[in-house]
Amino acid sequence: MFKSVVSILLMTGIVMPLSARSDLAMQNRHTLMRLQQVVMEQNERIDGLTSLIEGLNAQIAQLKEAQKHTSASTENNETVKLLKELGAMIDKINATYVSKAELKQILGSKMPASGKESVTASAKQPSLSQTAPSKLYSEGVRLFVKKRYDEAQKRFAITAKKGYKPAASNYYLGEIAYYTKHYDDALFYYKKSASLYDQASYMDVLLLHTAIALEKTGQKEQAKVFFQNVIETYPDSKAAAIAKKRIKAL
Repeated sequence: MFKSVVSILLMTGIVMPLSARSDLAMQNRHTLMRLQQVVMEQNERIDGLTSLIEGLNAQIAQLKEAQKHTSASTENNETVKLLKELGAMIDKINATYVSKAELKQILGSKMPASGKESVTASAKQPSLSQTAPSKLYSEGVRLFVKKRYDEAQKRFAITAKKGYKPAASNYYLGEIAYYTKHYDDALFYYKKSASLYDQASYMDVLLLHTAIALEKTGQKEQAKVFFQNVIETYPDSKAAAIAKKRIKAL
């Protein structure tokens, strides 16, 4: 009698076979693991972007404050104008990426609080070579904004070698070399970055700094060509305004 009742329940779908329940449990575990991985990746990405935004805001605020109390040189003022364009990047980041609160609402998962790692976890942080390229890139940008060029350079060298955002990684390596006055190295990285992707949003700055690096290394005729390229290709940009003034001085 008992067996017949069980058979009827199985046939009507009221009771699931043991193997089916096992498969469903396995599927649920896999789904949960995937969701946890998504949460971790999004959390890491958002933390990096949040730090980047905070760093950019702090940088712009400092420049504005400096303008109130000092009479900076013409070149410094022009550099400030270029840095202010980073504000557009902040707006784009805020509009594009999902916040932690939104991610928590979408996935229904408890997001870990940032900046509250245990002492044990901090002591066991992986080396740079073992760190995910996406995290290294975010750290590199944050360090670059803070002018911690040596530390930023180490991270971008790894991301460039591993092929993670190679054009942007080489661009930042070029910028680090430029601001530390290693102009030959800057030219090498700028050329490599442009060869990988010449439609990037930072191309006007890359070309302008290429021209200035050529000028600094005595290659004035080639510098004129690049200054003119900036003026013609990006006529309404701050980079073009700087290029016009510098080409007149050559």
